[in-house]
Amino acid sequence: MSLEIKGLTKAFGRKQVLQDLNITIEQGHCYCLLGKNGVGKSTFLNCILDLIQPDSGTITLYGKDYHQNAFEVKQIVGALCEDNPLIEEFTGLEYLNFIAKLYKIPTTEATERITSLTNYFFTDKESLHKNIAGYSTGMKKKVGIAAAILHKPSVLILDEPFTGLDPIAAQLLVNLIRNYSTPGRVVLISSHDLNYVEKVATHIGVLNDGQLMYNGSVQEFTMNGENLIDQALFQLLLPHHNTESNIDWMLS
Repeated sequence: MSLEIKGLTKAFGRKQVLQDLNITIEQGHCYCLLGKNGVGKSTFLNCILDLIQPDSGTITLYGKDYHQNAFEVKQIVGALCEDNPLIEEFTGLEYLNFIAKLYKIPTTEATERITSLTNYFFTDKESLHKNIAGYSTGMKKKVGIAAAILHKPSVLILDEPFTGLDPIAAQLLVNLIRNYSTPGRVVLISSHDLNYVEKVATHIGVLNDGQLMYNGSVQEFTMNGENLIDQALFQLLLPHHNTESNIDWMLS
């Protein structure tokens, strides 16, 4: 196993956000966490990234407890957070070179990787020489993704990676995730963009009211392809919802 979460619990005041979550994500899996807004998906990811301290539970990556081996574990984790914090005074290239230095990637190898990633994601190379502060949301997102993957992490965590990307960039990201999900790696994604989730996910987790309502393979979730992911999610979260009765006033 690669990523194991046991008994993860987190509350903010009286609000119980996560309740005794147990998830194991094996190598080679792309696990996509789904759910409505505000159910705790980002809190869950931030607990794994050690950005939020859980109230209880353990997080183990490749057999190592996160909190007991924090520095060592963080070397094998790459992350894109939902707010995508960048140093906006840097240019895109300066920021990626800064990240390469943080991970002590040799200069020649760093240059090759940065060139490869920027050629893959950016058609306008001149923009990479401008300050990030002037970038669009999509351009910032592409820099954040490149930074997350630059050191070839064994565990890649992406929070809403498709938001803000145009259709071409989103499809490029789909292809990248597919290629990155090799047997020696774990990819964990939280996303509302179910069209893209459908293209990359091998396993699904559905979070609701702090608990996992589903935790398993995409095949089981969609009944071996009989349903699309959005249909399966709707039926799981709103099984008795009548989509017409609440708006029949506008039909006449």
